[in-house]
Amino acid sequence: MASIIFRVKGKTKPSPIHIRFTHGRNIDFWRSTSLQINPEYWGNGKVKNLSKNSEKINLQNKLNELEKTIIDSFNEVFYKGGIINAEWLEKVIKKTLNQDTNNDFNYFVDYANYFYETLGNKLLKNGKTGASENSKKRYKTIINKIKEFETYKKKKLQLIDVNLKFHTDFIYFLHNVQKLNYNTTGKYLMLVKTICLGAKKYGIKINPEIENPDFKPVKEKVSFITLSETEINKIHETNFDKTPYLQNAKNWLIIGVWTGARVSDLLNFTKVNIKNGFIEYTAQKTNQKIILPLHQQVREILESNDGEFPHKISSQKFNDYIKTVCEQVGINEEVEGSKSIEVKKGVWRKIKGTYKKFDLVSTHICRRSFATNHYGRTPTPVLMAVTGHTTEKMFLNYIGKISKDNAEVLKKYWQDQELKKEQKPKLEIIKNGTN
Repeated sequence: MASIIFRVKGKTKPSPIHIRFTHGRNIDFWRSTSLQINPEYWGNGKVKNLSKNSEKINLQNKLNELEKTIIDSFNEVFYKGGIINAEWLEKVIKKTLNQDTNNDFNYFVDYANYFYETLGNKLLKNGKTGASENSKKRYKTIINKIKEFETYKKKKLQLIDVNLKFHTDFIYFLHNVQKLNYNTTGKYLMLVKTICLGAKKYGIKINPEIENPDFKPVKEKVSFITLSETEINKIHETNFDKTPYLQNAKNWLIIGVWTGARVSDLLNFTKVNIKNGFIEYTAQKTNQKIILPLHQQVREILESNDGEFPHKISSQKFNDYIKTVCEQVGINEEVEGSKSIEVKKGVWRKIKGTYKKFDLVSTHICRRSFATNHYGRTPTPVLMAVTGHTTEKMFLNYIGKISKDNAEVLKKYWQDQELKKEQKPKLEIIKNGTN
């Protein structure tokens, strides 16, 4: 029997209403209705608190009409042996709600959807085609952000509208209205720019102001924390046997700070990744092959576990547990940083401030601690091969280093060389006393 469920996805105000159509085991489709509602006015698959509110009543009436039309269309098409698929469902939705079924690439969202759908055919600099899942997620997110911006401005955005005024308005919307930090806002701006320049290649008219030097990302200084070698040793030497889940998380943390692996790779390590005293794996994000030796502390953890890595846990649990590990070890000094705080119901944002250090510990501390602790001791190209950064500038930005830091490293190296010269033993001829 065919059934329909409406569901609100997301917690932004407003959020899109999606529809799920099912029939038996083989037919199960999700599609957006493009209708939106404040999640506070939604519950049990329908609009709530309808009394004396014409907008809510009209929205519920549209959903009722849509449900009836889909069921009627399904019965007709199914009876005649027609094709029931996601495209059929989308056409019924658009026709019922009087939505234009033809894309107009002069509008940002219409072209952006095409850009997103064809990412799989994108030609990369290395000659390969495709895009990573992370890239796809970023472009899907910016499309949703633009839709939210359109709702805020009560106007559908055209590509020609993406100019310096849009630049200012979009920054205000993301930073002041949605409470995003400037670095995230800047990344969204560059995604918008990339989509517009992609449209230009197809001969679609865009605003020339998008190529103005002032159409650039906004930035703010990033505060991040790392674990020093002293702190790492303290964690390694602390026993959490009475709380096995913390002992497990502690072991993953130690492995993380001595491998520099992203959490998506780290928590998937198994004994298969150990080959002749080295850890070998292919990074999920960059598809790079990474090989590095086993640190002594990592070897100790593996030896105590019959050569196996710790019990696998989710990245969220790992993120939560290592905060507790660091708190119990006593890593609790006051430091500056950014902490995720619920600014309003269901909306979390990173807020700058001074917090206990353990409270700022997250999964990313593994990678940054590895890079920071080895910087100046290990050749930068070697570190870049482990972290996956393709340029030294990217790597130095990642660990918060500047040109002066490089000069300090060189200065220390020269001082060490001079010290070695002064300590070089001198050979003296000693008479043996014989004539």
